[in-house]
Amino acid sequence: MTKIFVSATALLIALPALAESHPTPTRDGRERIQRAGTCPTGYVGKGDKCEALHQDTPRAYPYIPGTACPSGTSRSGDACKAFR
Repeated sequence: MTKIFVSATALLIALPALAESHPTPTRDGRERIQRAGTCPTGYVGKGDKCEALHQDTPRAYPYIPGTACPSGTSRSGDACKAFR
């Protein structure tokens, strides 16, 4: 019972971070992510967002503290950035 409660609590805490973490496109097709500190390489900070410098810049996702970056990505700034 305790394990289920801890798992459910961890999921509820992670859900807002996951909801904000998906990249959104700009009008010209570049990626934009929620800024959570330093923007990854190839991205520039614009207010509370990090925007890709080019359309072919590898996709980045905000880093969730206490977790590892997903497979196929590496840590860059305060984000996980996809390999080319």
